[in-house]
Amino acid sequence: QQPSAQEMAHLSTVARAARRGAQAALKTKPALFQTTRAASTGAARSGLFAAARAPAAGLGPLAPHLAGACRRTFATDPSLPEDKDEAPPPKINKIAFIGAGKMAEAMISGMLTKGIQTPETMCVHDVWESACKRVTDRYPGVKRAKKLTGLTKDADVIVLAVKPQEAQRMLADLYEAINSPEGKPSEKLCLVSIMTGKSVTWLYEQSGVPRIVRAMPNTPVSIQEGCVVWVPTNEVGEHELKALSGMFAAIGDHVMVSDERYLDMSTAISGSGPYYLFLTMETMVDAGVHMGLPRPMSERLVKQTLLGSCMYAINSKKSITALRNDIISPGGTTASAQYTLERGGFRATVYDAIWAAYRRSLELGGEDSNVGPGRSSTAVLRTMEFSEEHSEKDDDDDHHNNPLGHIHRSR
Repeated sequence: QQPSAQEMAHLSTVARAARRGAQAALKTKPALFQTTRAASTGAARSGLFAAARAPAAGLGPLAPHLAGACRRTFATDPSLPEDKDEAPPPKINKIAFIGAGKMAEAMISGMLTKGIQTPETMCVHDVWESACKRVTDRYPGVKRAKKLTGLTKDADVIVLAVKPQEAQRMLADLYEAINSPEGKPSEKLCLVSIMTGKSVTWLYEQSGVPRIVRAMPNTPVSIQEGCVVWVPTNEVGEHELKALSGMFAAIGDHVMVSDERYLDMSTAISGSGPYYLFLTMETMVDAGVHMGLPRPMSERLVKQTLLGSCMYAINSKKSITALRNDIISPGGTTASAQYTLERGGFRATVYDAIWAAYRRSLELGGEDSNVGPGRSSTAVLRTMEFSEEHSEKDDDDDHHNNPLGHIHRSR
């Protein structure tokens, strides 16, 4: 649900109130707000709780939008009496989405909610007409391109938001579209892929576009609380990097890296991570029901416990290990639970699950997945290192053998 202008004003009022509350808390309990991000997140969460618990005020359904309003209002050090105006990220003239699924919709929603882009600057194309209709109905002003050439025409950024299994055919069609007179994109076209496992080199070979960003978001981006790890090629200019940073910031936290290997690794941690946590939550809820708790009560306890623990870890200066040890009392209930979990191989099972996700990500990109514990060796991956420090000879060799020039194979 998109908030109206009146509702946005209401959200901003609540956000300002949250900021004042955080400022007061900073004076009385400074340990709770060690960093600007922790403070802004705390303010956003306070606002979210206020919205969720005040359905009479009409804010309940708009709770996901309140976090963005709080972040915009609380963008500076909470100890300062006045907000500092931060330069907004550059606007992108046209963002084209190939695929109108959940991830594409989350990115569109985030950018519109936070005012980074206007609906008229965004266009979607999907083989399923119903998917496009859902997006354009939900976000009036966002355009639908029936043909791929209509989508790519004058596009500054093209987001590839399709399944990896559909990538080969889709990129073949994209190559024809961007090289046709009726589908010619901007001269500084940037290709952004959120597909699992598809490497930058493969994307270049299929599309011929040198300015490429490979990114890995996760499902919480749908409420602008996701995590995005992304890697650009050196052809992506400073102006484009700022614009793309704004695009990713609209859907949560984001980390730009210089080594593509981190993308497959982060896929196994943050990409698949929500599943591990949901499975753990479901198991805890079922255990509570088994003991005799009503299911709604068990769910409420589990959700709040997970949320509170995460916020506690974010706001604390201690390591996660130290926080965990603080909970264990000699001979207590948690110590008994710890013994059972360790005896049951909890850690090893989680390790194995994450390594399995990592290996599958490598396989989807055509990489050697013979890596990790119990494997014959750690393979030399066909992944790319992005470095600004290399010799003139390396430059010459790279430009001769690799159209992207700056990209090095791991050796």
